[in-house]
Amino acid sequence: MAEPTPENLPPQEQSAAQSNNHDHHWSKLKERGSMLGIEILVFIHKYLGNWVFKVVLFPVMIYFYLTGGLARNSIHQYLANMYQHKNNITLTKQQLFKKGFTVFYNFGLSIVDKFDAWLGKVNIEDIDIKNDEAYQSLLNANGAVIFSAHLGNMEVCRAIFSTGENKRKLNVITYNEHTPSFNNFLKKVNQDAAINFIHINDFGPADSIKLKQKIEDGEAVVIFADRTSVNNPDSVYNVPFIGEEAPFAKGPFALASIMECKVFLMFCLKEQGRYSAYVEEFSQPKKVKRKERNEHFQNLAKKYAQRLEFYCRKEPYQWFNFFGFWNNNK
Repeated sequence: MAEPTPENLPPQEQSAAQSNNHDHHWSKLKERGSMLGIEILVFIHKYLGNWVFKVVLFPVMIYFYLTGGLARNSIHQYLANMYQHKNNITLTKQQLFKKGFTVFYNFGLSIVDKFDAWLGKVNIEDIDIKNDEAYQSLLNANGAVIFSAHLGNMEVCRAIFSTGENKRKLNVITYNEHTPSFNNFLKKVNQDAAINFIHINDFGPADSIKLKQKIEDGEAVVIFADRTSVNNPDSVYNVPFIGEEAPFAKGPFALASIMECKVFLMFCLKEQGRYSAYVEEFSQPKKVKRKERNEHFQNLAKKYAQRLEFYCRKEPYQWFNFFGFWNNNK
């Protein structure tokens, strides 16, 4: 297998699609809404309180739900697969419609949590950290790759690495061209936040060396591995995920391997009003022969899909994937 290239790296800020029709790939679709609308919602939450915010948010999300056919249908497919595969239950159209809106509404609520986390209003005491052994291993690692997903609210986990002895820089791989307003607004509200966005549209061959240096400096590289490649959408492994074969980009697993460091999983889920950070050791650094790389990377993709499915089962209404995920999604 060829060495990993920037084209294979996964994006962060928007959901993705792997479809037979590349025109429907997530990177071809423009973001909906505006930063003005988000700033108004944040203002309401800050000065008028959480109750008023939820009242205002409800009709806003109804509008996006009713007018966003592609996003709505993609969420319906995900939920239909989840309930069929998990409980052998076939949801009716009415049930899908109701449950689908729950995902949209939870996404709206998560936006404010993202800004609170970015502003430093979320402290480590506000997060329940699961699997202390893996968490300590992450803290003790001399640099690490962290696999996450558009599940829950990973931004909240920055609080773990923001202060004290645990403080370290997080380097998050993003596709900024698709969501410049969102990333720029985050930077505006707190320029001192210890997160460095690595924009995939500017990624060049030398950046692999820079990432390696960041790892050696004790920093962490965060990859949202539940998205297909921007420039090479066919570079995927099709592995089982919630009852069907689903495409996962090859790049994250190739990149993690050449970093020669420990790889962890981290998902931050909201449970009973509090965030729980689930940390797992995913893989150890390993020298892999060239002829064995493809099989090795595919096994990592399969393992990642299994763990992502596990956590989607825990909180099925917190996987914010608003574009078709499975190959048969039209």
